[in-house]
Amino acid sequence: MDQSNYEIDQIESLSFKDGVRTRISMYLGTDDTDGIYQALKEVINNSTDEAIMGFGDTINIEVNEEKNEVTIQDFGRGIPFGMRKNGENVLVSIFSKPHTGGKFNNKIYTTSSGLNGIGIKATCLSSLDFTAIVQREDRHAVVVFHKGDLVSYREEEAQRLQTNGTYIRFTPDKEVFKNMTESFSFDRVCQEIENIAFLNKGVHFNVTCGKQSKHFFSKNGIADFIKSKVHTPLMKQPILATATDGNDEVEIAFLWSNDNSQSYVFVNGLYCPEGGSPITGAKTSITTQIKKLSKRDFDGDLIRKGLVYAINCKVQQPSFANQTKSKINNPNLRTLASQAFREGLELFSKTPEFDTIVNLLVKIQKAENAANRARQQVMETAREIKKNGSKKVFNSDKLKDAETLGPDSILLIVEGDSAAGAMAQARDYKKYGILAIRGKILNPLANTDEKIAKNEEITLLLKALNIVPGEYDSRKLRYGRVAICTDSDSDGYIG
Repeated sequence: MDQSNYEIDQIESLSFKDGVRTRISMYLGTDDTDGIYQALKEVINNSTDEAIMGFGDTINIEVNEEKNEVTIQDFGRGIPFGMRKNGENVLVSIFSKPHTGGKFNNKIYTTSSGLNGIGIKATCLSSLDFTAIVQREDRHAVVVFHKGDLVSYREEEAQRLQTNGTYIRFTPDKEVFKNMTESFSFDRVCQEIENIAFLNKGVHFNVTCGKQSKHFFSKNGIADFIKSKVHTPLMKQPILATATDGNDEVEIAFLWSNDNSQSYVFVNGLYCPEGGSPITGAKTSITTQIKKLSKRDFDGDLIRKGLVYAINCKVQQPSFANQTKSKINNPNLRTLASQAFREGLELFSKTPEFDTIVNLLVKIQKAENAANRARQQVMETAREIKKNGSKKVFNSDKLKDAETLGPDSILLIVEGDSAAGAMAQARDYKKYGILAIRGKILNPLANTDEKIAKNEEITLLLKALNIVPGEYDSRKLRYGRVAICTDSDSDGYIG
């Protein structure tokens, strides 16, 4: 193909359906197994949006591992359906037409994880088969899609679902998710739902797969979530706090532990793995407040060592960084998160556990300072040894070098100058070197790295052998062997 021929004939226009199916990563993040779970969460998010608004407290999820099929049923108000005056089929448009949904007007959904309804459309259009059944009062509608194309639509006066709500069943299309290596599994679906349940306290989630079934329910929300993530807590219970500006609200929970530091951001029940503006506010507030309340100059990273916290945001108009909603951008959430942590830490400072955490931070700070000093001393010693190794003549009155250095030479370690003088008269100066030390050498097993690196005799021994701490190389040794020499009235050893 002649790539230089770039004319109007090379410009293509894809339909919304074809755009979704050929570029699914733009809408669901990836075209692999993670993508199909994002599709699942897009459906569940709509059901939890209903629950957040107070419509329906139960969501059922059924997994068919063999067919790679999943169904989600909620008991909310049910998606509106019917024909507009212009002939548009509302339910069909909701699942297949861009910029069609009930979340543009915040009077219907004051808080929701999505605003444009793109997620549910991407799920529908990327599915091999997609069926939605909606019950509203005494009528229900059924719409069926295959590979993104409408197959059928009908409305009936029948109690198909027994109660109001929405039922969706779909199978991801392998043609779209080209790198999908696994189908839906009961275990992973349960993992996803467990996290979602923590963020939607009071909502019951039932997951089934054949004879397997699990129920997820959180009474205390993110406090339960934090406790589930911590294996070795240093506090009995997480600290909770909230902040609001009249429109949006932020709830936080935190707990210090002996585990790795962890942070989580959720927006309207949706996990944002990249965090965003709330994390910035949280980190600033945590550092500032702990310094103020403890009256100590701790480093921010030290303060957050072992800290596990979650930020749950309820936002009327969320501004996400991308379609997969991995990061939230709303500037006011930074302020609200900062305020919530300020109040939460004030509350924490009045508990006995506060002093326990501060004392632990002091110990860690001392240990880290000692470790830093040790590293610096070892590095300085290493520089000295390298510098000394580049010289032909060893400048020390404690060392009498052998004439020939290398693997066949032997370094004799003696106690004191008098012993060194006597040994010098008897040695073969071509093969033997002599290093005089005073008494017993410092025991490295019983002392810190910093003290070892500062010890003059150990440093001298390393220089004589040309051993750089942390960079041992037998090919660069000045002596191949070491001999410890003692006299008859000694303890039999030096060191």
